[in-house]
Amino acid sequence: MALHRIRRISAPAAECWPPALPAARRSGIESWLTDPGSLTRRLRRSSARFELRLLRQGPARALRDEYPLLGLPQGRKVWRRDVLLVADGVPRVLGHSVCALSALHGPWRLLRHLGVKPVGDAVFTRPQTRRSAMRVKRLSAAHPLLRLARLNGWAREDALWSRRSSFVYGGSRLWVSEVFFSG
Repeated sequence: MALHRIRRISAPAAECWPPALPAARRSGIESWLTDPGSLTRRLRRSSARFELRLLRQGPARALRDEYPLLGLPQGRKVWRRDVLLVADGVPRVLGHSVCALSALHGPWRLLRHLGVKPVGDAVFTRPQTRRSAMRVKRLSAAHPLLRLARLNGWAREDALWSRRSSFVYGGSRLWVSEVFFSG
C-alpha cells in the first residue's frame, strides 16, 4: 500500500478547537499531537503488536461541536466510527470519526466496509485527499470521548490530550479525533 503525502488545508471557520501549536508544547506528547502522518502507521512501527478494536461503526449522533463542522443540524444522524488502538496489549488511543451519511454514497463509500481496518489506511492511500491543520484540545472529564474511555477503564485521568483534523476527498469532509491515553 503506497502512502501519499497529504496536502494541508486550513481548518473551517466552525472549528472551535485551538491550533496545535502552541497548546501541544505543554502536553508532553507534542510529537504525537502534531505529527501530520498516519497515527496507525506510527503505532505499528513503535510496537511489536498492534491491534484495532472496532467499538462502533454506523449511523449515530455526532458530538455536539461536530455538527457545525459537518454543516448539519444538531441531532441529525451521521456515519460514526469509534475504535480503540492497542499497542503491545495496552490501549493507547481512542479514535473517533464522523462524516455526513450522504458521503457514504459518494467520496467516502469505502468507509462502509472498513471493518477492523484503520481509517488511516483509507485516507493516506488516496493522493487526492487533503487534510486540515491539526487542532489540539485537552479534554475534560465531562467530554463524551473521555467519559467513554473512563467508563471502559482505558483511562483514569480527569483530562486527556486529543487532536482533531478533517480529511477532504471529493468535496466531502471526514472528521477524525484521537484521544491519547497516558502510558
